[in-house]
Amino acid sequence: MDRFSSESLLDKREFVRQVISPTTWGKRLANYIIDFILSYIIAVIVIIIIGVVWGALIDEDIISKIDDMNSLVDRLITFLFQIICYYIPLEYFAGKTIGKMITRTKVVTEEGEKPDFGTIVGRSCVRIISFEVFSFLSETPIGWHDKVSGTMVVDDIPLYNLDSFESKATSFYEEEKY
Repeated sequence: MDRFSSESLLDKREFVRQVISPTTWGKRLANYIIDFILSYIIAVIVIIIIGVVWGALIDEDIISKIDDMNSLVDRLITFLFQIICYYIPLEYFAGKTIGKMITRTKVVTEEGEKPDFGTIVGRSCVRIISFEVFSFLSETPIGWHDKVSGTMVVDDIPLYNLDSFESKATSFYEEEKY
């Protein structure tokens, strides 16, 4: 077994530890504003489509029922659609929402790994708490939805590519062989 064999006794991840710390207040605020606007637009579009399809299939005017609904219930339904149609799919599949893509941040676990589906769902559901947005008024920009789910939003910086380094090191040592 040569020196840089892929059958190493140690995992490469044991050599490199990414220092993870929360991103800045400004980026979190930008994420919130961008994501709130986009998720609200998407939720309203989905609700309208469901209302039109419902009306066509059931012959019932659901849109007027939504207009007559209690504003708290209306807000809760809209918020659930924001979570289901925006936050969960984007954070699970991409690790970031559109706001996070723009600010170059991402959601990770406390260990720096990509969160699993259950963690993303839990993180998203905590957003329903009415005053959750005020949880950012603490010393570090970590919201309740981060604390409860064991996640944080960090700057999206690439890790060192150890495979690339390994191939360069291997070719260097192979050139020295006679």
